[in-house]
Amino acid sequence: MPDNNISQFKVIINGSELPTEASVDVMSVTVSQYTQGADMFTLEVNNWNSDRQEYKWIDTDQYAVGREVEIKMGYMDNIKSLMKGEITALEPEFHPDRAPTMKVQGYDRLHRFRRGRKTRSFIEKKDSQVAEQIARELQLQSQVEDTRIVHPYLLQNNQADIDFLQERARRIRYEVDVENRTLFFRPVANNRGKVVTLAFKDKLKTFYPRMTTMDQVSEVVVQGWNPKTKEAIVGRSKAGDEISKMGGSKTGPVLSEGAFGATKTVVVDRYLFNQAEAEQIAKARYNEIALDFITGEGTAIGNPDLKAGEVTEITRLGQRFSGHYYITAACHVINQKGYLTHLCVQRNAL
Repeated sequence: MPDNNISQFKVIINGSELPTEASVDVMSVTVSQYTQGADMFTLEVNNWNSDRQEYKWIDTDQYAVGREVEIKMGYMDNIKSLMKGEITALEPEFHPDRAPTMKVQGYDRLHRFRRGRKTRSFIEKKDSQVAEQIARELQLQSQVEDTRIVHPYLLQNNQADIDFLQERARRIRYEVDVENRTLFFRPVANNRGKVVTLAFKDKLKTFYPRMTTMDQVSEVVVQGWNPKTKEAIVGRSKAGDEISKMGGSKTGPVLSEGAFGATKTVVVDRYLFNQAEAEQIAKARYNEIALDFITGEGTAIGNPDLKAGEVTEITRLGQRFSGHYYITAACHVINQKGYLTHLCVQRNAL
């Protein structure tokens, strides 16, 4: 009878699952996911044919650069796709005291946004429209959430597409992601419902949280100048502008104000065109600061549902540190020791 708790992985290259001969040589599989930046995979494979006393995969087309790779992980009754990407690098390792191995590495298609730099302008465009245009240029589909504000002029100044798009995204607290052949341009989603509950000493093996009020502020003020009307542009954001308290009752900014008094941060390094843009940036910055109130890293029993950009509930940490956390990075690893998921998380309230 099969054991449904035994970890499983599948590697699919150009639409076909690895043949048995190649699959048994895979020593470990790692998928690293991020809310900021491209997801990455690494396969560590045995590269030595002991019968023939020769290298096994280094000179074959099995892991040729550019090939499409899908990685699935899980268990007998729960195996799911974690990413689709392309092979971008090979790293053979030659050891004096053990058989040669090779790392096969690649990224999701967001890596294509990194190739080359451009200088160009976008006239009368929303950030969401810019994301759609760049996706089309790279032959990707797009799913974007309307950013609402039309910008008279945007300059991509000797930047890679990813650097420019992430710069635009960070201003308004959006994330840039690619899943298979689709570009996503969407708000940070710490207001989502939980996908998994992790209890310490059960599914959660280790957890190291840190709560700090050092960067928490009561108010964010964004200031600019309208050269046409000769008037100041001011956007403000404060308590009540959180998109979610993540199941808590008191946010970091509110707790900090109660303990140390009201504070504010003023943002003046943004080129602004109108009041709506200033308010949009102020709210984005306020929520960004609040989400840094509690950060943490931990290791859980492997679970393919624990993905960057999702919310997990962590329990058995006492009242202060138990609750919902937004996953900013997830590293899934299957090797001879089993399946583990390493997490980086954030939370904005107690």
